[in-house]
Amino acid sequence: MRADLMELDELPPLPPVTPVLGPLDIESALLALTGGSVVDWIALRFSTHDEVNNFLALWGCDVMRHAWARERLRYLYNQAVNYLEEHLGLTIRPEVRRPDDVRDAFIAASERERFSRDRIQYCAALKLMHVINHLEMQELRAQVAVRDLDLTQLAYDIVLRKAEQMRSEGFPLRAFYGNKKSRPSVITKLLAKREATAATIFDKLRFRIVTERREDLVPAIAWLCRHLIPFAAVTPGESHNNLLSYEELHDLTRMVPGFVLPPAPPPNPHSGAVYRVINFIAELPVCVYDVQGVAPPRNRALLGEAVMVTVEFQLVDAETDTRNESGEGRHELYKERQAVRVYERLGRKRGKPGR
Repeated sequence: MRADLMELDELPPLPPVTPVLGPLDIESALLALTGGSVVDWIALRFSTHDEVNNFLALWGCDVMRHAWARERLRYLYNQAVNYLEEHLGLTIRPEVRRPDDVRDAFIAASERERFSRDRIQYCAALKLMHVINHLEMQELRAQVAVRDLDLTQLAYDIVLRKAEQMRSEGFPLRAFYGNKKSRPSVITKLLAKREATAATIFDKLRFRIVTERREDLVPAIAWLCRHLIPFAAVTPGESHNNLLSYEELHDLTRMVPGFVLPPAPPPNPHSGAVYRVINFIAELPVCVYDVQGVAPPRNRALLGEAVMVTVEFQLVDAETDTRNESGEGRHELYKERQAVRVYERLGRKRGKPGR
């Protein structure tokens, strides 16, 4: 058992349900597996307004429930188009500049059958919306007096509710649990990293998912991106996968033509050579006004209501998890290698901690 375990949710066996994955699910999972960025995409994968509605709701912008959310969506889109025209000097076609429904831009940006200048312009506008929304979520966080501890607890509660939903739907899980790094653990990790700043510690809030079978890993990631994390919130360059092979990822790309696999990131120097896992970092949107005592403004359309909480997700199948916990891959040896690195950086001789 992990020493920094915060809560364990062992899931009893349920009749397994194999989810049906569409192109949007596959591309979302590949994004998490490879650590890419949606800003580099040349097209999207939305086919219906329902898919767009779900994606926006994950961002805390539920256009089907709140009038202010529809206003915010239009506000963000107008900011994006203005930037393209005024700062980049692009000529935006009238139908792209002001679509009747901003959700139509997501559908138009997903047309892949032929080359389309409109699709390229829609994609550019949506990329700018993503960047602007990210900046304004940070601005909202700076304006509202709320503790990180309260936001972390909100995120933790949200994820565990989704874990229960995942189980109730019959997804083949062995376990789904979360932990939170203690202060000494954070200090140790900072000393073990070359970039000794708190901003580089992504796994202060971490969730571990153990699936029954290896073939459940990709559907599990797709489920998270459909029900919990908007796929665009995956942090670029911070994914690690040495569990699914390059050939397996390449097979997935056949279902989403046009997806280009990036180079594999360097391995974690503190993990054992036989340790296998998938992990990725995401910014989980949480409603800042759900914190007790924080009053919402009159107009939520300007900055919205969501701020970001950084969360790490680790995924492994049950068989691999058993192998990881034996030999040089087990957790106590990982901690020992990390501590040796800390000793070296503090000027101590190389050797086991405490000696």
